[in-house]
Amino acid sequence: MEQLIEKVNKLATPVKAGIVLGVAVLVTAGCYFLLITDLQAAIESVKSQQDSADRTLAEKQAIADNLNERRREMDALEQRLQEALTELPERKDIEELLAQLNDVGKKSGLEIAKVTPGSEASEGFYAKIPINVAVSGNYHEIAMFLQEIANMRRIVNVNNIRLTAPTLRNDKVILNSEFLATTFRFSEGKAAKKGGAQQ
Repeated sequence: MEQLIEKVNKLATPVKAGIVLGVAVLVTAGCYFLLITDLQAAIESVKSQQDSADRTLAEKQAIADNLNERRREMDALEQRLQEALTELPERKDIEELLAQLNDVGKKSGLEIAKVTPGSEASEGFYAKIPINVAVSGNYHEIAMFLQEIANMRRIVNVNNIRLTAPTLRNDKVILNSEFLATTFRFSEGKAAKKGGAQQ
């Protein structure tokens, strides 16, 4: 090592300056590649993590900002579901429907001769429940009865209306009327079982 230093001392000043400059360049390049590039990679990684965390925070903040609106939407959907279940209930509730038909018939001034539920028929996500109805009254009373059925919250379809045996009673023409009232029931469970069996 001492011999190397003596050889360098014997060299001219510009050559010494070149050697010092070369050594300085080598040391700087070594430091750059050994320390700074690793440090830059670490900084880039931290920046990437920070950007990802900022995006996640912005998304969660947007969700939090809209939470009350989402709750209002959920409440509105729940209310609509309850209204839909009134029109298409999950349970049969035939006794309640028969009582309603009886009340509506009496309010319309009809004599109710027969209200007989038939057997339920599944149609996928819903089931049909037929009810044979026989009433007697004048034409206007029968029409009012059918209008009241149409205005019920629960879905009830009326078809096969027959008006027969007109008779005169107390200056009124009394008719016998028979028709089929069909109500429906939501049966998601049965539909889901059928769908599961097909898969």
